[in-house]
Amino acid sequence: MWVRHCLAMPVFLIVAVLLAAFSVTRAAGQEGSAEAEDNGPVAGLTHYFEAVETLAGAFRQTTRDETGEVIEEASGHFVIARPQRFVWDYRTPWEQLIVSDGEKLWVHDVALEQVVVRPLEEALGVGAAQLLSGDLSRLEENFSLTAGGEDVVILRPTDPAWDFQRVQLELEEGIPVSITVEDGLGQRVEVVLRDLTLNPDLSPGRFQFEPPAGADVMQGS
Repeated sequence: MWVRHCLAMPVFLIVAVLLAAFSVTRAAGQEGSAEAEDNGPVAGLTHYFEAVETLAGAFRQTTRDETGEVIEEASGHFVIARPQRFVWDYRTPWEQLIVSDGEKLWVHDVALEQVVVRPLEEALGVGAAQLLSGDLSRLEENFSLTAGGEDVVILRPTDPAWDFQRVQLELEEGIPVSITVEDGLGQRVEVVLRDLTLNPDLSPGRFQFEPPAGADVMQGS
């Protein structure tokens, strides 16, 4: 069982892996699709993922229900490094730390002194795990990547049974500054990124997690 206040997971996790997944495929030496090589926001996003290996900044997360009403707001800081490593440090409205070391996902609810740990791919669900595959040909087979405006890229899975149905990325000078994820039930999560630092020097230990003394550690299911 997950801890209290899971902050819109697994939708939230799509945001984290999107900022790292394409860099994995480009790092493997694959060539981009003809569409990605066209001028426009898709090409700009491709360039970003080719150039960025680590990313750090602050975020503001807003979750809306099917009517558009805000049901949750949160904020904090994050760091990401390929492949598959990230830390999302929620500070409001409660303290929660989410850490991936590339193999396991740790969720620490500070107030409840609870930690839940799961294998990363199991926690992500089908759609997000596919993004982390590092196989560009599979990515292009299972997702459509199109321009949704001058500075907007739309990502849609071809399988309607996946964990999300539409992702919108807004770019500013080729850098993602807003990511909106829509699931199949009408829920929408928008994450606005700010104070970004590209390719900061991050120690591998930044993505290791040791449960605090006295915390109740549970295996997720």
